Amino acid sequence: MLDLFVATKHIRTRKRQTALAVGAVGLAVAIIIVFRSVMNGSFDTYFKLFFELAPHILVTPKEGEEYIYLYKTLIEFVWVIPGVAAVSPALSTTATLSFEDNVENVEMTGVIPTELNKVTSIGDKYMVEGDFYAIQSGRRVILGDKVTEKLDVKIGEDVAASFPDANTMNLVVAGIFRTGVEEWDQAAFVSMETAQDFLGEGDVITYINIQIEDPYQADDVAAEISSRGYDAESWRSMFPEFEETLAFETFSNNLILALVLLIASFGIANVMNMLVLEKTKEIGMLMAMGTSRSQIRKIFLFESGILGLAGGILGSAFGYLVSAYFNSLQYTVNAPTAPQPIVIKFLVDPFDLIAFPILALILSMIAGVYPAHKASKLDPVVALRG
Repeated sequence: MLDLFVATKHIRTRKRQTALAVGAVGLAVAIIIVFRSVMNGSFDTYFKLFFELAPHILVTPKEGEEYIYLYKTLIEFVWVIPGVAAVSPALSTTATLSFEDNVENVEMTGVIPTELNKVTSIGDKYMVEGDFYAIQSGRRVILGDKVTEKLDVKIGEDVAASFPDANTMNLVVAGIFRTGVEEWDQAAFVSMETAQDFLGEGDVITYINIQIEDPYQADDVAAEISSRGYDAESWRSMFPEFEETLAFETFSNNLILALVLLIASFGIANVMNMLVLEKTKEIGMLMAMGTSRSQIRKIFLFESGILGLAGGILGSAFGYLVSAYFNSLQYTVNAPTAPQPIVIKFLVDPFDLIAFPILALILSMIAGVYPAHKASKLDPVVALRG
């Protein structure tokens, strides 16, 4: 093909301009790949941190009922649903905790520690002192650090738990946790048996936390549980702003990155425009030899496309290597409210490595349309005169 042969010849003979054009697009694509890997890593970290404390599905009592009475039967039904990974029943109530002259109202929740930890990871990642599983032995309590500060209580000391119509009892502080979420850090956890003794309502619970293998199947699982009359909400209905925020940030960031690539691609338009001026006589000669205007146009479109694709491929490769290197360094940041350092991840989406070179090719060819059209409209006689 004459047009492709001439296009590759131009690229080989104009090494400096070729390097600049390919380098501009390549740098833009590399920046995009690295930036996108940071975005992917941030969203992945944010997603995991979010679900370390929030359940995928929350099941509450039937309409008009205060408690879930036949919860063991319900749990058996939930486990039959495909994709369910963890089920944690809980009995939550308001309690007044007092230590010496200090008094604080908290949400005291009775749980099965091993089951709750599968849903929230609180026992593995958020304990500051003590052992989360200690609440299973006798009347013990795990307190959020905000509660311990207000009560001025330490591990091993007793707090009195009371509330109207509840059974007053003493609880030994067995541990302290800190999540960085104020609502959680003002709470208390006891065993299920202790909470049921405190309330005196029998073998009942107030809600069930459910974790599933694929969070995006939460709506379907919640609908199946709701069909039995219980109020089951997925995380998407409980926290709609979570997905909305991620979607908005993704859109705005991708728009900025696309503009970066667009600007780099139009650098090719400038290179192609200069090429038309430099190759005016050559264009006239080709036309005099019988080359059609459509072939002249294809020569410059091919050239701009090759430059864009080459830059896109090199940029993707370089961006991937940079992202992989930074990811291997395991950078960490210490957030003021986080109980542990957060690892900065650089996660490259394989789709990006294919999509952005193709996008670079398309944008570069669009940028080359005007120079190609300009070259095809040259008068052969005028072009031969230079």
